[in-house]
Amino acid sequence: MADNEKGLVSAGFSLLWRRQGILWWVFVVNVVCGALGTAPAAVQLARALHRSLAGQPLAKGFDLGMFLELVRLPNVSLMRSTTGSYLFAFLFLLFMLFVSGGILETYRQDSKLTAGDFFAASGAFFWRFVRLMLLSIIPFVVAGAIYQGLDKLSDYLGDKAIAGQVGIFSGWAALVVFLLLALAVRLWFDLAQVRAVAQNERGMWRNLWESYGVTRRNLGTLFWMYFRISLVAVIALLIAFLIWTKLPPTATPATFILLEFIILSQLAARLWQLASATAWYKRYAEVVPADSVAYT
Repeated sequence: MADNEKGLVSAGFSLLWRRQGILWWVFVVNVVCGALGTAPAAVQLARALHRSLAGQPLAKGFDLGMFLELVRLPNVSLMRSTTGSYLFAFLFLLFMLFVSGGILETYRQDSKLTAGDFFAASGAFFWRFVRLMLLSIIPFVVAGAIYQGLDKLSDYLGDKAIAGQVGIFSGWAALVVFLLLALAVRLWFDLAQVRAVAQNERGMWRNLWESYGVTRRNLGTLFWMYFRISLVAVIALLIAFLIWTKLPPTATPATFILLEFIILSQLAARLWQLASATAWYKRYAEVVPADSVAYT
């Protein structure tokens, strides 16, 4: 296979590109969920903008002070309109959790699955991935606790240090440590998902322990692979943000396209990570032949 001669990041991107239909499908679902989730708040804001003096400046551009003044009005009550946003965000999370099995099986076989095979894989691994997601809460909480401890330490150093920048820099260092720990946890559980699909593993505790051993032994290679993809996603986000700051307030179509680009780039980076993890596992760790897995 040609991907065996490529670097892991390149092989993952090639796999993502060959199966780009998955990305576009996920992107469309995300746009639909986002539109349905924000529709009530958009309607409420549209009414308020036409009926409130505080909303008139917002009709020509975004003003944070006027926006905060607007949302305090009793007839606006944006918080009552955010329930739909949370609901559709949760539905999209469930959707991604459900189709993850089909996505990983498509990447593993590197071929276009029929709708029946795709959803058979999705359904077969859904509850297993739900268990993995619940188990992932524990290490993420530990990473959060470490961050809280480092953040308190940075506040202490900032209070004791003569230079005021010490507290700021130590706070940023604590955040970087947390993000790196969170990325390592994400890598571990992604590899657990990849292994579950490749081995048709049912016991998630055993699968998680085996995946931990594989991740620990190959942490340098795997982490560097995930870090580079995450760095590309961050750079794309920063570039889009800088472009957004240069757009005039009335450039609504351009702003919409830019925001959709941000969503697309972040979804692409996430699927790129999964594709790269699958490429690595197939190259170095998979022992079960591709045709021997049955979804039972």
